[in-house]
Amino acid sequence: MRVRALDSNGDWTFGKGRNNYKSGLLAVSQNIQTRLLSFLGDCPFSLNSGIDWFNLLGAKNQLAINLAVSKELLNTQDVNGLVQLGISLDETRTLTITYQVQTTYSRIIRGNFLYD
Repeated sequence: MRVRALDSNGDWTFGKGRNNYKSGLLAVSQNIQTRLLSFLGDCPFSLNSGIDWFNLLGAKNQLAINLAVSKELLNTQDVNGLVQLGISLDETRTLTITYQVQTTYSRIIRGNFLYD
């Protein structure tokens, strides 16, 4: 898999030829981060993709958040399985997600995601 690299603001990078693309584990990792940032109904050509963050975080339903995040992780291209998932929502409404996923590259990706 190859994807266009994103900068620290989440914008596409240009001007460096092939260096503006990520492949392999870096591409999978970037896709996971992008999918976790996606809101349900926000993409005009795929209205059913993304997470319903507005309703899930408002209801503070831990099980529903777990299921939604698990679904996005498992539906990411080149992800074979979910090894570990940890989700915590504190009183300041900060959501912290830690995960480990098995990839088609026979490697495990570990990551953190913070949503304020």
